[in-house]
Amino acid sequence: MKKMILKFSRKLTLALIVVMGFLGGCSLDEEVYSIYTPENFYSNEKEVLSSLSGVYRNFAQITGMGVEYRTLELSADQVVVHGKIQGWWANSSFEQLMEHEWDASHSYISGTWNTMFGTVGQANALIASLDASGLENIEGPRAELKALRAFAYFYLIDLFGNVPIFTAPKVDPLNLPTQNTRVEVFDFIEKELEEALVDLPSQTEVGAEYYGRFTKEAAYTLMAHLYLNAEVFTGTAQYDKAVEYADKVIQSGAYELLPNYFDNFKHDNENNSEYIFGGVYTPNIPGGIGHPLVQKVLPGISGGLFGLPYTPQNGFGTRPSVVDLYEEQDDRFNMYLTPGVLKDPRNGETVMVERIVPDNNSQLYKPGVSSEGPVPYEIIPATGIRNQPMNAGTKWIKWGLDPNTNGGNAGNDIAFFRYADVLLIKAEGLARMGNFGEATDLVNLVRDRSNASLLSTVTLQDILDERGRELAFELCRRRDLIRFGQFNDPWEFKEASEDYRTLYPIPSTAIDANPNLSQNEGYQ
Repeated sequence: MKKMILKFSRKLTLALIVVMGFLGGCSLDEEVYSIYTPENFYSNEKEVLSSLSGVYRNFAQITGMGVEYRTLELSADQVVVHGKIQGWWANSSFEQLMEHEWDASHSYISGTWNTMFGTVGQANALIASLDASGLENIEGPRAELKALRAFAYFYLIDLFGNVPIFTAPKVDPLNLPTQNTRVEVFDFIEKELEEALVDLPSQTEVGAEYYGRFTKEAAYTLMAHLYLNAEVFTGTAQYDKAVEYADKVIQSGAYELLPNYFDNFKHDNENNSEYIFGGVYTPNIPGGIGHPLVQKVLPGISGGLFGLPYTPQNGFGTRPSVVDLYEEQDDRFNMYLTPGVLKDPRNGETVMVERIVPDNNSQLYKPGVSSEGPVPYEIIPATGIRNQPMNAGTKWIKWGLDPNTNGGNAGNDIAFFRYADVLLIKAEGLARMGNFGEATDLVNLVRDRSNASLLSTVTLQDILDERGRELAFELCRRRDLIRFGQFNDPWEFKEASEDYRTLYPIPSTAIDANPNLSQNEGYQ
């Protein structure tokens, strides 16, 4: 059974949550919902570590296909939701993201803003409590909180650009925070991580009980991402620093590519040597959470498809152009359920149904019980994102089936940062500085692991394509497309969009709550 994110977090976290009205549209006169204050919250190390788990839990929830995942993925060219004939998954909020037609009232965008700033507020309150506690040896947990706050700000600078830098434990309604420039936020993230690095442990210094927590190498990886995107965030390229910090992870010797690509995503994938940082899922432990990545993706066939104890929801799929990136011998190609007869991924056998029902779930064929069939279940190409038959659209199973799934919530841990990503960050940084030879070697390390053919040389487009293959559905595609200048291009089910769409709008609820906030260009 998996360990929880933290050693002492087998119960739901009792954490000091600050309701930051200016961030989520709540009333500005709300107080802290706790009997605790910064002066009396902590009395021992166990309470310190327990409170930390609440902040880690926020990040774990990002990958659960809720509003944050949708905001990060649906505006890019990989994840797609096909609305069904009878209305299932037909949702204007999905459609607006996929077609780049969102505005400042979009609920998923505002929900993502609230999650990230709620995490900032929680980290602020816990740091203040640590500083006032009088406890010794708080440097490590304090560094973790600063790194996690910086990670939340990384998403905020990426998604929204100019945002308030706020470090107080609660908001003064008479002195609301003002907006900082994107450059100022970049500098803040950089400074926070540099300070946190002093007291974060290296992966080489910790044991399995530290699994799921921020290490020096996780901070190095976040800094590598920050510098890789510096030209977008600040107007000044810093690819040399992206390479420098990727090298710090590589030279630590703490990580390696797993021999089998899909071992990164199996249900018992904890403590593997490619995972640097991510969400830890324990749905079968009281207070633990799981994710529905498999439940929301698989075709909606009832009757126990693939032995699962639930009916898959047939929501999230992908586009044909994503599958076209792969060579047939590339192991990663096997994550896709493409148009044609559906095969059971456990044994390769054809999935048989009583009949294919375009506007509802088909029923699995049961010998001696079913009065119809058997006929092979066939996936057909989707023709758009609206009014699609139930069996239309390419699906994917990247995170493997979890035999211990709890009501559709699975326990595969999901990495924000993997070692393969670090190798590709270094490759891109080198290529952008003109060193295509070493960049080619790094890309080939990643390709060779999955039996893809080796490249004699790489272009920048090759590197973007390789990131698309290796890191599909792992929350970085939108950022990659923006960095390569392709986010506003047309693709299947989407026309070309305006340049300002590379930033989301500041949610109208946040502006209503805090008049010090100014709207991003194009959304006024």
